[in-house]
Amino acid sequence: MDSTFKVFDFHRIFVGDTPLLFLLEIVFRTLIMYAYTVALLRVLGKRGMGQLSMLELAIIIAFGSAVGDPMVGADIPILHGITAITTVTIFQIGLERLINKNKKVEALLEGTPNLVVDEGIIQWDCMKTDNISKEDLFRALRAKDIKHLGQIHKAHFETTGQISVLSYDPKKVKPGLSVAPEEEISEAAIYKSSAQVSEQALYSCLNCGNTIALKQNDLIPECEVCSNDDWTKATS
Repeated sequence: MDSTFKVFDFHRIFVGDTPLLFLLEIVFRTLIMYAYTVALLRVLGKRGMGQLSMLELAIIIAFGSAVGDPMVGADIPILHGITAITTVTIFQIGLERLINKNKKVEALLEGTPNLVVDEGIIQWDCMKTDNISKEDLFRALRAKDIKHLGQIHKAHFETTGQISVLSYDPKKVKPGLSVAPEEEISEAAIYKSSAQVSEQALYSCLNCGNTIALKQNDLIPECEVCSNDDWTKATS
């Protein structure tokens, strides 16, 4: 390190060592890089803007670095930044065309959707694979106006990071586990396995949503799907 380097040199930190007139050059560089980036995004089309798959995330990161450096780097020519983002754009377009023609390449580069709810029951193997918590799932379902798992035929965790839902026809909806935040469930509404139920009703496993019918004074079993001990009345 240069022996003349000063720690907490606020002039260097806030203003820098370049002439103040260089700020005008930064404005000029920024306008050029911004305009060129917008033009390339038009070339990529709406697909590149509307879906944040791993490839789209990669291009955002690459664009951010390639566009930002020439904007403020006095020793980085604009032509170098333009060359970098043009290369990224051409490579992205080529990958998208390859993906559209080859499903195996698409699965390799972008992954495949995972089934996270099947017939109203949470699929914990897939949830763990994608590192999704139950609250992450329920938050996404609440945003889609889903009140309980009994409304769901299939729910998939898509490669874009979104959860898509295939709902039952309203006439086929069955009672299921509420997707309300768990904090809203009172202790009195939670039933433990081996305890007797006070009334005949449908009960849902608090962990996976498995729903069973129990008669008054029946002993609550351990969930046969996930071995959980906590139950609550199903929501209809």
